[in-house]
Amino acid sequence: MKALVVEPSKMYQLLLDEFLNGFSISHQVVTTGESTLAELAKESVDLVIIAMNLSDTLATTLAGKIKSQEKFSHITIVIMTGEHDQEKLTQMKTAEVNYVCQRQELNQLKHVLTQLTRNDLSISTVSGHILYIEDHLTIANMTMDILKQMGLTFEHCNSAEQGLVLFEENSYDLVLLDIILMGKKDGIEMIKEIRARPDHKNLIPLLAMSGTSKTSERIHALKVGANDFIIKPVVQAELSVRVKNLIVARQLHLKIISQQQDLEKLAMTDQLTGLYNRYFLSSFIEKALSLAKRHKYPLSIVMIDLDKFKFINDNFGHELGDEVLVKISSVLQKNCRLEDIAVRLGGDEFLVVLPHCAQEQAIKKANDICSKVHAIEASQADVVVAASFGVSSTEQGSFNYKTLFDLADQAAYQAKKQGGNCVCSLGGET
Repeated sequence: MKALVVEPSKMYQLLLDEFLNGFSISHQVVTTGESTLAELAKESVDLVIIAMNLSDTLATTLAGKIKSQEKFSHITIVIMTGEHDQEKLTQMKTAEVNYVCQRQELNQLKHVLTQLTRNDLSISTVSGHILYIEDHLTIANMTMDILKQMGLTFEHCNSAEQGLVLFEENSYDLVLLDIILMGKKDGIEMIKEIRARPDHKNLIPLLAMSGTSKTSERIHALKVGANDFIIKPVVQAELSVRVKNLIVARQLHLKIISQQQDLEKLAMTDQLTGLYNRYFLSSFIEKALSLAKRHKYPLSIVMIDLDKFKFINDNFGHELGDEVLVKISSVLQKNCRLEDIAVRLGGDEFLVVLPHCAQEQAIKKANDICSKVHAIEASQADVVVAASFGVSSTEQGSFNYKTLFDLADQAAYQAKKQGGNCVCSLGGET
């Protein structure tokens, strides 16, 4: 959007310059009605902001001259006046004048500019939460208006010290911060502290800002960890695009991490029961046994083989068989400590690994689980659920997984030969 400012006051010229820059509106400044018409003849604009009293005319008269030419009919005209009388303000709002704003009520102009530039920000709408650190109140208010229009939520503070406290307490998608700040720490120090964190928060994107255009300062901010840099006063369109790009990149990164975690979980767990699978067991067990041997504590394993599971599948269907497997898995999960793992080996076979658990304790736990498995009620009343349990332990003299597995497997086979629904351990009491 292009604008022409018709303002004789140097102070208001500077003020309007700051406002228009904040809304990414490029503009020229003239001081009289005659120079306004001459400038419009040279270059088309979208917006004309006119001070009410000019040295050669009134704003209402100038507005009429502008709109009388068909090629200028699209131009939005805003009159800035010091008038307080409501009746006179109403009279200024002619057919040629789109808005009348009081000079002492700058929020009125801010509202108008927000409405006029809303479409420019619509392409940058994004959801996210921002930490914004800026100690220049006027720039902060204008920037926060831009963030609001983008659909973002944010917390604002004016020092690095306050910013670091908020950063610690909350979760953000982006940190937007000025390099020069009040207080003992500046923006560079804050960037360094965030990047030095040992947790995942050290990867949150940082957009640095500064009123200086020195290349060395921008490079320094980027070297210490800023993802991007923008010069103040910010151009609305540039700020919105840079903010959106960083937030979208952050959200895509988090999505990729989540997908990786889902894939890892899928690779390590049994889809039907949610228990760990053989793949996870193979990576876990050797490490668990190595730690048990090094630190001289016992580790036990419990082999579980369902009784007459083929009979259930053949006579009541695989859907009921799956129901039984899921309910047994739930029993195992509820009876495992944090350090234990329950594994579905495949079909109707399960394994529980019990670190820091002696053989005698493992047998007691297996008996408890055996009773709870037998108490499972299936949706078909005729179905009786039971399992044969085999227990082995490093106390039997081996820290080799295959040896322990074979001992537990043989014990489970022994339990099945005894009629099932019981616990056996070779060389241990049941």
